[in-house]
Amino acid sequence: MSNALYLGDCVEVLSSLPSGIGDLFYVDPPFFSNRNYFANAGKPNQRKIFTDCWVGGLDEYCQWMESLLVQCRRVIKESGSMYLHCDQHASHYVKVLLDKIFGYENFRNEIIWKRQNAHNDWSQGARHFGRIHDVLFFYSASEDYAWNPVFVPYDEHYVERTYRHLENATGRYYALGDLSGPGGASKGNPRFTFLGATRNWRYSQEKMQKLLEAGRIVQTSQDTVPKLKRYLDEMNGTQVQDMWDDIKPVNRGGEKLGYPTQKPCRLLERIISASSNRGDVLIDPLFGSGTSLLTASKLGRRWIGIDSSTYACNLTRRRLERAGVEPVIVQNLDQQVSTQAIDTVRQLSRTRAQ
Repeated sequence: MSNALYLGDCVEVLSSLPSGIGDLFYVDPPFFSNRNYFANAGKPNQRKIFTDCWVGGLDEYCQWMESLLVQCRRVIKESGSMYLHCDQHASHYVKVLLDKIFGYENFRNEIIWKRQNAHNDWSQGARHFGRIHDVLFFYSASEDYAWNPVFVPYDEHYVERTYRHLENATGRYYALGDLSGPGGASKGNPRFTFLGATRNWRYSQEKMQKLLEAGRIVQTSQDTVPKLKRYLDEMNGTQVQDMWDDIKPVNRGGEKLGYPTQKPCRLLERIISASSNRGDVLIDPLFGSGTSLLTASKLGRRWIGIDSSTYACNLTRRRLERAGVEPVIVQNLDQQVSTQAIDTVRQLSRTRAQ
């Protein structure tokens, strides 16, 4: 099944798509920065890619954003989710639009992505704190949406402090955890005497006995409360929170393409892994360098990408083809290939519904 790569205006293309076909939207629009953006900036072959300048100012920008978000809401499934990427220039205005279109009750997170380290703006005359983060607004279309918790490895100091016990027989490190039932009897935790200690426990007496027989309960002396043995190699790690400071921007290395607003693959990996499943359809209405589409392919998702820049479309096509992905190219909504792509999208939607 082919993926569709559209060259065209995002609102126009979205308007041509059927309703309720997208499982996940990633939207990385202009930020209202009032700047022009160039590929390979500063080099002899630099080329203007897009402008983020608005003659009508903030009102024009918000009107355009609203028209885009209305179409995103129409095309997304009721079980779908959306991440919108922005920064301090207009994030508060965008949040109001998202609340209006997706519903305040469907707001899930404001995620802070630390995209760079501290820099000395003050030395250039700036009179504000350093601006080093972007914002990701995470919304769902309803209460029923895909969610797969994402974990990162524990901090090294936390491991040394917590998983400090070594099981000599196996060479495995472990921590000792509380077996008491949180909330006591009011939460329905059973009360009984176990290894000389009487209290409300996290597990039933039968389960506690099985844990003891399996060597998973430790009592250092007869006067101490039994503890649960938790092996480090069985832990998932720390669940990712709403402050992301562990993903570096695309500054160097093989991933950098010279595209001015390119996002790192790890950022999209986290979003796609958390809020979609294999076979789901990701839609990116402003795909730029194509990071979301490439990452979706690697993670077994299908996708629809839209961009009005010929440069972005060619760059993304080559990037996908190098990864062994052959997209369906749609250059004009009036062409027959457009009909084929839309039929493909409808078939994708029917397949997911079955």
